[in-house]
Amino acid sequence: MLTVRLLGRPRLEREGVPVAGPRGHKSWALLARLVRSSDPVSRQTLVDELFSQADDPMGALRWTLAELRRRLGAPEAFQGDPLTGDLGPGIEVDVTVAALGRFAGPPPDGRFLERVEVRDSATFDTWLLVERERVDAEIISGIREATLRALARGEAESAIDLARVMVARDPLEEGPHVLLISALAAAGMRDAAVRQAESSEAMLRRELGVEPTGALKDAATPRQAPARAGVSPLATAKALLASGIDAVSAGVASEGTARLRAAAAAAEQAGDRALMAQCLLELGTALVHGEHNHDDEGSVVLGSAIAAASDVGLDAVASQALAELAYVDVLSGRRVTAAIHCEWSRELAGDDPMLLAHVASIEATDLHDRGHLAAARERYGESIGNARTAGEARREAWALGVGVRTLYWLGDLTEARSWVDRSLAIIERERWSAFRPWVEAWGAHVDLALGADPHEVITRLESTFALACELNDACWQGMSAKAMTLAHHALGESDAARDWILTAAAACSRETDAYDWVRADVALAHAELALAWGEPDVAEARAEDLRVLAARCGFVDMLDRAAAVLEKVAGADVTDATLSRGGPR
Repeated sequence: MLTVRLLGRPRLEREGVPVAGPRGHKSWALLARLVRSSDPVSRQTLVDELFSQADDPMGALRWTLAELRRRLGAPEAFQGDPLTGDLGPGIEVDVTVAALGRFAGPPPDGRFLERVEVRDSATFDTWLLVERERVDAEIISGIREATLRALARGEAESAIDLARVMVARDPLEEGPHVLLISALAAAGMRDAAVRQAESSEAMLRRELGVEPTGALKDAATPRQAPARAGVSPLATAKALLASGIDAVSAGVASEGTARLRAAAAAAEQAGDRALMAQCLLELGTALVHGEHNHDDEGSVVLGSAIAAASDVGLDAVASQALAELAYVDVLSGRRVTAAIHCEWSRELAGDDPMLLAHVASIEATDLHDRGHLAAARERYGESIGNARTAGEARREAWALGVGVRTLYWLGDLTEARSWVDRSLAIIERERWSAFRPWVEAWGAHVDLALGADPHEVITRLESTFALACELNDACWQGMSAKAMTLAHHALGESDAARDWILTAAAACSRETDAYDWVRADVALAHAELALAWGEPDVAEARAEDLRVLAARCGFVDMLDRAAAVLEKVAGADVTDATLSRGGPR
């Protein structure tokens, strides 16, 4: 097996032994550009990016491709026009393997294409800047996935080593610290887990100037089964499972998760793997959806649920847990692992409409985030149909409500308004106020685009934002505040619009497990509105924020729109410079 190493100093290795690689920085740049491109790249594009300064640009490209084929031992690679990055059998790329969390040894060190510099290639420099952010995110995601697998298999020591690497690579994110603390607790190192939680809290407080969440301490707290005289652990687990689900459904998340933790511990004590799998599924789901900032602990629990369910052949439980893991990945822009979890969940779902509705709604959300809007719309339709067949009213409402965003972006406003009405009707019937703010916020987006009176939209949004605050949901607050921004902007009230967009940005950045797409959408709105308000510095700053986030999370459409804002800012700078020199108006 020949391994192409693009992390750290680029090199080739065959079975771990270094072999001669291609010569020159441009050879490595070209190889990386091709293997990291999801779509074929035309020869002319590659010439423009890398060889435009050569005496014979197309000839320089041909020579470099031939050099790559020779060094890789892949005579069939890089043929035709456009070109793909398919290297054929017997060759693997370290970035691809690492993104899957498959490590033969320690996780790779170093950044993508380290020390590779290509002169006079501004377009390639921009691509490399974006790609490094994307690769960094994929590596962290891969290490996270490997950590979760190790914990699910009971390999706590390996999980500790992997989690330490995560913390070293991304020290200011709370998630890696939660996984490290969880691994220490799983290894039975209770005191070490508590000390790590205290150390992580102090470091995050010192470096970020904010109070860390309760997820760090909770990760160090072991699950304990309550001792009840004359009551078996099995009966205790069943009772706690039922009461925990009821508490979560009633909106009392902290009490519900406490009961579900105890239920899982009691089921483990009883030795009932099937019941334990169900308890862990409900606990993991509650941590993800009910407890703020507990997505990472929820992921650990869901991984254990999958392992327990697989042991006893509970495919439906494993499918649901995998779908929830995929949901967490989608929220944080972990595209590779989200796709893996969705594929596995769909496979285990069989022809069960309830399970298929669940996974399809998450696949649709991921498709939208990656910019595949038509495919997202189709997958939301699949989810809605299966949810209706299965009698899963809340799943139908969720797919309709989240799907409104896709229809809005596609410009199908009439259908979008219909989906809003259908979702809200189910929400009213189900008394599911926890989801209402998202649907109402996107309904406001649609109404403004259809020409509704902004005053009326603002009046409705006041109640929406108030409910989002009562629910203490960062994403709901961010999206409803962004809709408020658009409504005030439509009235020409720029001061109020500025206040609301700042409120939106602060809200959706408050939680460690908030939906990154919402953060990006708010940043995009702020950047584009700042241009309209004559604030190029603000527009540039927010567009740069967006570019980093969109690169890391794979928000392709937003990456393009961030670039458009930056181009307009640069154009304004050129115009200003020309005017200051007395140039033509």
